[in-house]
Amino acid sequence: MFVGHYAAAFALKGKEKGASLGMLFIATQFVDILFFPFVLAGIENLKFVKGFTAVNDFNMDYYPFTHGLLGSLCWAVLFFALYFFVFAKNKADKKSIATVMALGVLSHWFTDLIVHTPDLPLINGDPKFGFGLWNNKVLTFGTEAILLVFGFLYYLKKTKAVSAIGKYAGLGFVLFLLLTNYLNLFVLPANDDIKSLTVSALFFYFLFAAIAHFVDKKRV
Repeated sequence: MFVGHYAAAFALKGKEKGASLGMLFIATQFVDILFFPFVLAGIENLKFVKGFTAVNDFNMDYYPFTHGLLGSLCWAVLFFALYFFVFAKNKADKKSIATVMALGVLSHWFTDLIVHTPDLPLINGDPKFGFGLWNNKVLTFGTEAILLVFGFLYYLKKTKAVSAIGKYAGLGFVLFLLLTNYLNLFVLPANDDIKSLTVSALFFYFLFAAIAHFVDKKRV
């Protein structure tokens, strides 16, 4: 799952106006932001197997710290604590903000469940889960697009533009996300170099978060 994760970010922002959409974009991808550096450091494992799925060559046989359900829950608790005690401590709705940030982190495991092959552990080792939608590119793209659009529509329903930019920037952003995902799935060659893949992934995660922050500032 790539841009489909941002459906949760849009929906959670629609639910809690005090949360930052940009930070929710970080939260929903947080375990992947950790995963690639963890692979480089040898903490977790990613093997490239040609044709492993129709979408990518990723054989992720050991990544319990980022993609185990328990590991994801621990990172979610960390986000909750940081927002409750630090980043939102002076806000009246700090509990609600901390909760949606934690849910953003935890949502990653459940959206990954849709597309991954059975490689997502509860803690570490078997049993592992995944519905395997990555075995079909068209269904993967369609599912992510549907999730993203529905999340965005909920966000639009709960917010309103404060300028002309705010009226159209969000739509342009979502189209950009869909185009990026289309290019990633159907046009660009597979990237099986972990160093360049890490740089590329982190660049886009933070770029998307920055754009989301900009878009959200144009709406209330």
